[in-house]
Amino acid sequence: MLISCSKIPSKKKSGLLKKSSDFAFAVYDSVSMINTEHWNKVVNYGSEFLQLPFLTVLENERPDNMHFHYAIIYESKKPVAIAYFQVIDFTSESFGSNIEQEDKEFSCVITNYLKKYLTNHLIKSADRINMRVLICGNAFVSGEHGFTSIPEIDKTETVDALADVIHRISDAEKLNGKIAMVLVKDFYSSSVQHTKEFGEYKYHDFLVEPNMVLDIHWDTFDEYLNAMSKKYRNRAKNIVKKGNEIERKDFSVEDIKSNSKKILELYNNVHLKAKFRMASLTPSYFAEMKKVLAEKFHFVGYYHEQKLIGFRSTFILENEIEAHFVGLNYSINKELELYQNILYDYVKDSLNKKAKHLFLGRTASEIKSTLGAEALELTCYIRHRNPLSNRIIKPFVDYLKPSEWVPRNPFKEISI
Repeated sequence: MLISCSKIPSKKKSGLLKKSSDFAFAVYDSVSMINTEHWNKVVNYGSEFLQLPFLTVLENERPDNMHFHYAIIYESKKPVAIAYFQVIDFTSESFGSNIEQEDKEFSCVITNYLKKYLTNHLIKSADRINMRVLICGNAFVSGEHGFTSIPEIDKTETVDALADVIHRISDAEKLNGKIAMVLVKDFYSSSVQHTKEFGEYKYHDFLVEPNMVLDIHWDTFDEYLNAMSKKYRNRAKNIVKKGNEIERKDFSVEDIKSNSKKILELYNNVHLKAKFRMASLTPSYFAEMKKVLAEKFHFVGYYHEQKLIGFRSTFILENEIEAHFVGLNYSINKELELYQNILYDYVKDSLNKKAKHLFLGRTASEIKSTLGAEALELTCYIRHRNPLSNRIIKPFVDYLKPSEWVPRNPFKEISI
């Protein structure tokens, strides 16, 4: 599908925009089709996860239930913004265990209509497509990785343009299957003053689990530990001591390939515990990411008694470390404090690379706060394509709201 550049219409024509716009846009179905010169004029103002080498790996290693669109937005023929879209076909496997295990709570939270919809469309058959969702953003990485624009452009106006791009893509997708829902993810608080404009297009805003981020203020791991109160310092030392029984190995592309079966098993141990699963990685995802990104992507295997018991993957960005997927053998996790050691190893990486920030993602928030990570709130916007369903989607969103957790502060109180 290629939607060529054309002036974005007024509200009277599109049913979306509130005013006329001088924006135009082009939409592509593949990285290979993108006007790379125009994309690259904008991409450096945004996330490194919008860089084309990374997006190429995602496209080449896409799950069976996912395909992509890429948009360049123009003003007076000048590229001023870019957007990345994932289209995911959800089946009952994405919701099934969650619905079945928490059926009583589920029925209390959502309306009878919505439960009927989910029962009919998400549970009947896991073998066929049940619900198609258009996502502006990245299902595999938390944060603002779906949209960016040049500094000179009015951010609120680009939201207007993005809303129309989404509308056009949704209409064009009818050839493949009707889009049931649109999700625009994940915006930090500093962006919400602009992205709240989505409310004008009947999107519902909601919070998801926060991204846990540790700001790095130390030169060594010992300095980091010494900044902690005695309770947390002793706890951290005990965890690290247990981790001394674990062997770490930096994996090459060939190492990842030769261990791919075990890596996939360890990944699924974690992935299948998730409350809501957008998509699953392919077996060759990690090897391809390492092959393409080289030193910008690290993969570490964890061994005990010569057996692979876990792994962690990491993106090495310019001033940041981004923790990516991990895999665990839960039968030995507690004995060796495997997961906690993985988290502390991320801290060590950040110190060694002189990073300013460590992004730990949005699971296990309370545990990550014991490392000193703080929660960065993330806002998403969702809109059902059916007007009636869009009015009753809020109870379902409420059901998916972030879990309650208790923030911890491991550091000493500093008197001013």
